[in-house]
Amino acid sequence: MSSIGWKPPDERDPEIHQIPGVGGRLLFMRVIVVFVLSLLVYRVYWLQQTAGEDLGTRATDNQFAVLTTNAPRGVIVDRNGFPLANNKPSFNVTITPAFLPTEEGEIEAVFSRLAELTGVPITNTVAQQQLVASANPELVNTYSRLAEIYGANVEETLDQAGVVPQLADSIEGIVAENSFAPYVPAVITTGVPISMAYRIEQESIYMPGVRVIPQALREYPSGDYTAHIIGYMGPVPNQNWIDLLGYERDDRVGWAGLESSMEIELAGTRGERTIEKDWTGREVRQVGEEIPPEAGLNLHLTLDLRLQEIAYDIVRQYMVANSQEARRDEITGEQTLPEIEQAAVVAMNPKTGEVLAMVNLPTFDNNRFQTEVPVDYYLGLARNEYTPLVNHAISGTYPPGSTFKLVPASAALAEGVISPDRYILDPGTIEIPNRFAPNDPGRVQPFVCWNLAGHGLVNMRLAIKHSCDVYFYKVTGGFDQDGEFVEGLTVDRINLYGSQFGYGRVQGIELPLEATGNLPTRAWKRQSYGEPWSTGDDYNLGIGQGFMTATPMQQAQMASVIANGGFLYRPRIVHHMTDDDGNVVIVDGDSKIIARARPGRDGETILTDADGNPLVDPTINVQFDADGNYIFQPEVIDTLAVDRESIQVVQEGMRMVNQRLSEEDFGTGATYVDWTALEEAGIPTAGKTGTAEYCDNIAIDRGWCRFEDIAQRRILPTHAWYVAYAPYDDPEIAVAVFVFNGGEGSLWATPIACHVIAAYFGAGQYASLMGELTPEEAAAQPTMCAPTNPGLFSPILPQLSSTAPATPATPEPAFDGIVPVDPSTGIEESGE
Repeated sequence: MSSIGWKPPDERDPEIHQIPGVGGRLLFMRVIVVFVLSLLVYRVYWLQQTAGEDLGTRATDNQFAVLTTNAPRGVIVDRNGFPLANNKPSFNVTITPAFLPTEEGEIEAVFSRLAELTGVPITNTVAQQQLVASANPELVNTYSRLAEIYGANVEETLDQAGVVPQLADSIEGIVAENSFAPYVPAVITTGVPISMAYRIEQESIYMPGVRVIPQALREYPSGDYTAHIIGYMGPVPNQNWIDLLGYERDDRVGWAGLESSMEIELAGTRGERTIEKDWTGREVRQVGEEIPPEAGLNLHLTLDLRLQEIAYDIVRQYMVANSQEARRDEITGEQTLPEIEQAAVVAMNPKTGEVLAMVNLPTFDNNRFQTEVPVDYYLGLARNEYTPLVNHAISGTYPPGSTFKLVPASAALAEGVISPDRYILDPGTIEIPNRFAPNDPGRVQPFVCWNLAGHGLVNMRLAIKHSCDVYFYKVTGGFDQDGEFVEGLTVDRINLYGSQFGYGRVQGIELPLEATGNLPTRAWKRQSYGEPWSTGDDYNLGIGQGFMTATPMQQAQMASVIANGGFLYRPRIVHHMTDDDGNVVIVDGDSKIIARARPGRDGETILTDADGNPLVDPTINVQFDADGNYIFQPEVIDTLAVDRESIQVVQEGMRMVNQRLSEEDFGTGATYVDWTALEEAGIPTAGKTGTAEYCDNIAIDRGWCRFEDIAQRRILPTHAWYVAYAPYDDPEIAVAVFVFNGGEGSLWATPIACHVIAAYFGAGQYASLMGELTPEEAAAQPTMCAPTNPGLFSPILPQLSSTAPATPATPEPAFDGIVPVDPSTGIEESGE
C-alpha cells in the first residue's frame, strides 16, 4: 500500500515549502480544525452533562403528560334536603391547537368535518364583512374610529352600539383566540348530546387535536327563588386565580352568592395522573398511580325552601297589588300608580341566628349562567336601576323608619332616661328653638307626629303600640318645655346600644358583600358634611330617619334581640358541611379542613383530623342528637346591656302593636290585618311597623322628590317596613319585611309578615303546604291574616315547586332526618 497519502505536504511535494505564505496558511487551517473540533467536543459534553436533564425532561414532556382531574363540586341543599345546587353531566367539544395537523389542507378537513358535526361555522369572516358592508357607513366609520382610539375590539364595539351584530364564534376564531396556549384545549361548543359526543369521540382518531371532554354543569333547581343566596358561576376572573390559587384557564368558579363565598369549600381538590401520548395527543396508556380528586364539601343550609317559595310568592303578589293601587298627591290631588319593583324578606330563628328564608325581588334566573355569562341578559340586569343582581337583604341599606324606635326605647329604659309607666304628652307637633338663636321664632324647627292630631298622653308601651313620633323625639333628643323635662339619650348613647342590636356593623353571615349600614356619630357627620351634630339630628335618629340606614337582615336581627331577651347571634345561612362520606366537616378561617366528625354507634362523637386520624381537641364542639343528626351550634357576637325587665316592657309594647281590642282601640300592626286567627291557633305575635321617608337617586330621577325637599321638610316618598316575631312567649321565628317605595308599612309590609309567620307554622290555609293536611282539609281551616276591610287585597295560596325531598346519597343522616344529595358529576381532564 502506498504511503504517499500519509506524508506531510512538504514531504510529498518538497517544492511546496518554496511557495511564499503557504506555511502560515496551513498552520491557520490546522488551528481552525482544532478549534472547531474542540467546539464540537464541548457541545457534546454540554448536551450530555449540563443540558442533559433539561433536554430529557423536554423529551419526556413530548411523550408524557400530566392530566388534572376536576373534583366533583359540592352540592347545596336546604334544611330538609331539597336540592338548591347540584351537578348535571355535560360534554364539551374541544380542539388543542398544538395537536392539529401541520398541513393547511388537513387542518381545513378537520375544521370542515367538525363544523358538520357541531354546527359551529368554520369562519365568519365573509358573513361578518357582508354585515358591515350593508350597515350605515357613517356609523360604522364613527364607531370603528372610536374603538381604535380607545383600544377596543371593533366588532364588539359595533355590536354593542347596535350598528352591526356580531356573529357567533367560529372554529377558526376560537382556535386563533386560544393560540397563545397551544396545549390547553379550546372549547368549540358545550352541552352537546351524549350521542353526538360519542360520535365525535369515535371520529376524533381522524381529527387530530379534537377531543370530547366531560364536564359537569351547575344546575339550580330552585332558580330565581334562591338566586341571590346560591349565586352562580362564571369563568376565572383574572390571572391571579391561575397563578395563586391553582385554577386552570377554562375552569368555572363562583361569581356570586354562596358559590362565590364558599368557593374553596365547594371546589374540592384536583386529582392527577400521568399518561403516555401519541403524536396526535391521544392517550396511549397510564403511567404510575393516579392521585384521585377530593370532592368538594356539601353545604347544608339553614334555609327552608318551602318557606322561601311561599314568602317569595306572597311578596310578589303584594307588590303587584300595591302597584295597582293609585296614590293621591296630598298637595295637587293627582292620582298616580306607584312603581313597586324592589322588596326583601328575612326570616330567622331568633334563638340561633339561622336564616330560614331570605327573599329578594327583583330576582334573576341563575340557570342562565350554566355554560357562559350571557352578555345581553347580564347587561340588562346590571343596568336595571333596581339592581336585580344585588342581594338587597344583606347589601341594600335604607332608612329603617319607626321600626328603629325599639332601639331608643330599650336604651332609654336601660339608661333611666324615662320609666316605663311615665306618661309624656304628644300634642301632634312640638317646636324646638334654635340653640344659637333661642328667641328667634323664625328659626324654630317644628317636629310633627305621623298623627297630626297627636296621641295625647302615652307611656312606653303605648308609644310603641301607636308608634308615637313625638314620644321618641323627646326620649332621644331631650325636651324641656311647659314643665316637661326629658333628658334625652342623644346620638352617643343611641350609637352604643344600636351597635349591640347589630346596626352599623358586619355581622358575619356566610354570604358575600354584607353591608354595614350607617349608625351615625358626631364624628361621622363632621367628617362627611363638615357640620356639627344637632338636636334635630337626634330627633330624626330617634325615629329611624336622617342619616340612619340599615339592611333588612339587620332589622330582623334587631327583632331577634328583643325576642330572645338580649342576645345578638351571628346570622348563619350554612347549617353545616359534609364530605362525600357524610362526615360533618370543620374548617378554619382559611377554609382548610381541620376535623371531621360522625356519630358513633353508642351516640358518642367520633372526631378525626383531615386525614382520618383520631383527634382529641376540646375546642371543637360537635354534637349529634339521638337520631345521629348534627346539632347546630349558635354563636353569640354581642349582648344587649339592658335588663330583662326593660326588654319585657318593649316586648309588651310590640305585643300590643298587633292587637285589635275594638274598632277604635288597636295597634298600628292591626290596622289592616287581623291577627286574631293566629292568636286562636296558639301563635301570639309581636311586631313593629315602619314607614320610612326617603329621597334617593331613583326617586329623584322619577320626579318623586328633590334634594331641596329634604331640607325644606316637605312630604317625601316612603318605604314600607315591618318587623315581628312569634310566638310571643317562646319565639321561633323573627321576620323583617321591606318594600321599596311601598308606602304605609302597616298596609303593605305587615300583611306579608303575617302570612310568612302563618306559613312557617303551617297554620290555616298553609296547613297543606307546610303541615300534614290535604288541600281540602286546609281549605276548611280558619283563614289566617285576613284583611280587616273586605276591600283590601288578600293573596291566593302559593303553589310550591319543591314537592319532594332530595334523594339520599349515603346511609349517613345529615340533619332533620335528611341525608345529603349524591354529587353526580362528570370528570374533566386537561393537559398541564
